[in-house]
Amino acid sequence: MSEKFWFKVETNKDEDGTYHYHGSSSLSLEQLVNALQKYEFIRLDDLLYMERGTYKEWAEWDKALEPTVFINPKYVISVMPYKGDPRLVAK
Repeated sequence: MSEKFWFKVETNKDEDGTYHYHGSSSLSLEQLVNALQKYEFIRLDDLLYMERGTYKEWAEWDKALEPTVFINPKYVISVMPYKGDPRLVAK
């Protein structure tokens, strides 16, 4: 199994704010940024959401969807790497 890298990706939501995605990728930070520079969609798996400072499994919020997203590079504002799975490193 390949190594997982965890990221917080901030995107433009609309003129009033932003949205943060928390998830893993098989791409390193450099590879992810390189893909964005080429205007390629990026994929995050193992999506989490944050509620009152706690990271939770995506299925706790929405059981109908797979915890994977493809993000349009046009809307990405910033990418921040986590030191590991944020559910574990945030404790």
